[in-house]
Amino acid sequence: MITQNQDLIINIMRRLQNIVHIFLILLIFVSSGWSKREVVDKIVAVVGDKVILASEVATQTQLMAMQSENRPSTEEELKELQLQVIEQMISDHLILVAAEQDTTISVRAEEIDMALDEQIARVAQNFPSNEVFLDALAAEGLTLRDLKKKFRSDIEGQLLKQRLIGSRVQSVSVSRHEVEVFYDKYRDSIPSQPEAAKLAHILIDIKPSGKIEDPIKAFAQDLRKRILEGADFATISSQFSDLGAGVNGGDLGYISRDDVVPEFSRAAFNLSVGDISGVIRTPFGYHVIKCEGKRDNKLHLRHLLLAVPATANDTVLAAHLTDSLIQLIRSGEEFGPLAKEYSSDNSTRAQGGELGWFSTTQLPPDFASHVIGWKIPGEIKGPIQSQYGFHILELLDYKEERKFDIANDYDQLKEMARQEKTGIIIEEWIEEIKEKTYIKYQLD
Repeated sequence: MITQNQDLIINIMRRLQNIVHIFLILLIFVSSGWSKREVVDKIVAVVGDKVILASEVATQTQLMAMQSENRPSTEEELKELQLQVIEQMISDHLILVAAEQDTTISVRAEEIDMALDEQIARVAQNFPSNEVFLDALAAEGLTLRDLKKKFRSDIEGQLLKQRLIGSRVQSVSVSRHEVEVFYDKYRDSIPSQPEAAKLAHILIDIKPSGKIEDPIKAFAQDLRKRILEGADFATISSQFSDLGAGVNGGDLGYISRDDVVPEFSRAAFNLSVGDISGVIRTPFGYHVIKCEGKRDNKLHLRHLLLAVPATANDTVLAAHLTDSLIQLIRSGEEFGPLAKEYSSDNSTRAQGGELGWFSTTQLPPDFASHVIGWKIPGEIKGPIQSQYGFHILELLDYKEERKFDIANDYDQLKEMARQEKTGIIIEEWIEEIKEKTYIKYQLD
């Protein structure tokens, strides 16, 4: 779970525009024809002993333009955006220089490996399957090892910068007076508390029939047997895993119990280093898990996953059960006991399906259209289909959109004030570094 301090660091790093992920995506999506062209590049700025290239500025400008709600529509607006990008990249380079010079901070090799694996896994999710991802790499004459080698130093730099910023902001605090000043200054511009709903649900998952399930389970058992007889686990996972699980040979890195579903956690955290689990069923399919290391309360895990697709008839059966439960509730049956008996959501079933509070602006699209404007506690809606199955929703409570109030929202306002103070401190710190660092602009 992300702490408030970690969340603050992440927000600061976003302001500095991390370009590593952009490079990874562009590297994979670039056409082979473009990669064979001779590109003439130029230096637009020098920061210490580092340079900022025109190609990097163009890439970052394009991404920011795509993400912006107000995309530049004139040449002047585009030039202004490019200058903003250059200043952000200079700040990013300045922090990296400071991080590399600070002997009190460091990152371990395994931390770099984990971050790099996570970054590559996020890129791989842009592709229909792991095989398509690997094919895209191969088309550019690259392997996963090549990709890691190419971006390892960039990932290390990002981790160093996060560590340095974290060391400088961890002690930042604000007094009640500072919170009150912040509130008086921004009360008219702070976005309103959005409409919120407290929800409960009954989830009816779509269970594949035995005709589909049994052969896939048998195949998973056969793959496990091959591994036990000496086949390379990573190779087997890369070749046969579904849902992108085979990226990097099924390597999950170091994870805690809470990072995975309970069925997976129970099996994985009973393994010793080097052990291989039996065939495990989770909502995602059949897994075989290998424990490759242990650090504190985390395990370094690798897995293979065979998904179990449902048939059209399986979907019809789940829909019929959902309709039957809706009729029972509308005829007077209580929602909570039915959730405890029928819901497939193990994390909420014991609490009668209670999900908690949600801002209606942050609900998944499957739910948003049903919940926005829903104001009568005790009402139910359904069936609502999502990737997990069919849902029946109950509205437990409702809050209208309202302005922040210092009496009722002090803790949230305090964190906003702390983030603003931290941002000012970081900006002042960057200006101090600028005064001590050689910076030369080479702009047209």
